[in-house]
Amino acid sequence: MISLEEFAKIEANRAALYRFAAKLFRAPLTSEDIEMLAASDLATRAGDEAGIGHGLKVMGRYLAKRNTGTREMLGRDYTCAFLGVQEAEGKVALPFESAFTSDHQRYMGEARGKVYNIYKRCSLRLADGIDLPEDHLSFMCDFMAAMIDRTVTLFEEKDDASLHQNLLLQRAFLDRHIRNWFPEFARIASAIVQERFYKGALEYAHGVFDLDAKVLKNLLAEVGAARASFDLSLWELSHPAKDASALAYPKVDAKRCLQKKGMECSACASACPEDINPLADLRKHPQNGCTHCGVCVAVCPADALTLPRG
Repeated sequence: MISLEEFAKIEANRAALYRFAAKLFRAPLTSEDIEMLAASDLATRAGDEAGIGHGLKVMGRYLAKRNTGTREMLGRDYTCAFLGVQEAEGKVALPFESAFTSDHQRYMGEARGKVYNIYKRCSLRLADGIDLPEDHLSFMCDFMAAMIDRTVTLFEEKDDASLHQNLLLQRAFLDRHIRNWFPEFARIASAIVQERFYKGALEYAHGVFDLDAKVLKNLLAEVGAARASFDLSLWELSHPAKDASALAYPKVDAKRCLQKKGMECSACASACPEDINPLADLRKHPQNGCTHCGVCVAVCPADALTLPRG
């Protein structure tokens, strides 16, 4: 069994890696940021991990040759790539999950709502005044760091159930909301940026995410939760039902429903203010709680839906 001291050391390192990644992509670097990073001598801090180490060296060597125009050059790179001014292969490099998991790179897509619900479930929110969608890469990295901070207290308090849940949440979030889109984002961004600093930043972040997937696997094994199950989809709902099978959802007449008959129709799911799909299999796709507002019934072109009485 891993000791508290060892566990705390691992978690402190993980949190630091994520917070640095968040810093790199949150906003254009200021002159103060550049001087601080240059003073930290990134090139000498590179570890053995190939992606992380080489990325730090690239950034460190670039900053070692900084001049009065460095901030402007990095600001131009950030704007062209991460604010979506330039394209590569017909795509922009907006650092939002939605931009890489939705049609036409729509950055206020479904992923944004799912990530927001996870933050809310964990009693976290963005600071006042921030108007970027929650599925921005920097916020995701900050979320991972915040969850990592909590694990040390849970380990110290011997709250095994909460510790296991926290680590499982981290692993699921990393896989489903960061590693699922970051490689494509990094590929497009690398084709747009001109300064080697951001090429190093992208390589560093990629290395962090790949390394952390391995670290989380080992940590879960160390705390006895290697084979524990976890359903992230329940955390992605705005107010998940405790027992979906016991709730009353709209009833579907399969003989009338256009989708059930093989035609294209999603009027009910598109209109639902609770993001419920009345046609979904509740055993495989948990839904929010139905409020019986009747919108789905009203918009159904085939009159295939009815609300339960009572």
